[in-house]
Amino acid sequence: MTDARTMAGRFGMSDRARLVVAGAGLFGSEHLRMLAAWPDVAVVGVADANAEAAEAAASRFGVAETATDAIELTERLRPDGLIVATPGPTHVAIAGHALGLGIPVLVEKPVAMSVADAAKLAAMAEASDGFVLPGHVLRFSEPHRRFAGIVRSAAVGTILSVTARRHRDDSHARRYTEDPVLMTMVHDIDLALWLTGGEAMPRKVLATRRPAGTSRSETLATVTGATGAVWRLATAWTFPIESCPSDRIEVVGENGSAELDVDGTIRVFGTEPQTIEVTIDYDAALHAEHMHFVDCLRSGKPPETVTLREAITGLAVAEAAMASIGNGDVVITAG
Repeated sequence: MTDARTMAGRFGMSDRARLVVAGAGLFGSEHLRMLAAWPDVAVVGVADANAEAAEAAASRFGVAETATDAIELTERLRPDGLIVATPGPTHVAIAGHALGLGIPVLVEKPVAMSVADAAKLAAMAEASDGFVLPGHVLRFSEPHRRFAGIVRSAAVGTILSVTARRHRDDSHARRYTEDPVLMTMVHDIDLALWLTGGEAMPRKVLATRRPAGTSRSETLATVTGATGAVWRLATAWTFPIESCPSDRIEVVGENGSAELDVDGTIRVFGTEPQTIEVTIDYDAALHAEHMHFVDCLRSGKPPETVTLREAITGLAVAEAAMASIGNGDVVITAG
């Protein structure tokens, strides 16, 4: 059971981690860019269903091996770890094959397209000497970690509600086939879970979307958390240009409130009000995620910053939200 035991480290502290990246699109290229600048790792292969994309990424980032089949490349190179940044519907097959070889995987969000598929991935991880690190990058963002520390202190008291917005330009509706809940709102679902306790399954969700039947829309979700705290989450893929309102999350508690705006400010209201200037650095967050992955490879210990069980809980909320659109309240289950 990979979440309850210490596995043997895969290589020495002075060795470079040999990694393969599956996916050479937007997310895969970001992983490759950051890894290319880090001397502790060697990306030994990149795979993409588009051969030209794989070759271009390999040339740009100095990767020796390419393939159109991530499973074949992983089988051939047997890396220390695999990063899966392919389209969501392929995650379980690619990650599951690596786990079958005992190779740990970092899987971009969403880890799977359904709770049922995520449960299959969990079973594969359970039977493997590898592990799954969900790519929930905001948990590695220093301002978000600082905000979480404030929320968990006595500054706001028992949490009553979490309110978050995350809006994007309408090119998302053209570029992505995945639902906005799985692509964008899932970040705030994970943050709300993290801030309110982690793995405990929320109770129910009511979601709406306008206009209906299109991704170029706004989705609103009201979630009743396991503790009774209410989450109000909003994401819109309607903005005609990239200039959107900044991402924002607010937590209201019995003793006050705290809010994080990615324009660079944490504000705390209560007995000791304060304003904290922060710098949102997504490169630093991604590097911290990579470091955690490699640390787990070296130590043989399973991930702690975010677990597959937490990712599955978040996916259950997302799945219930999508089921709720046009259908009313949905009671959340783990599948």
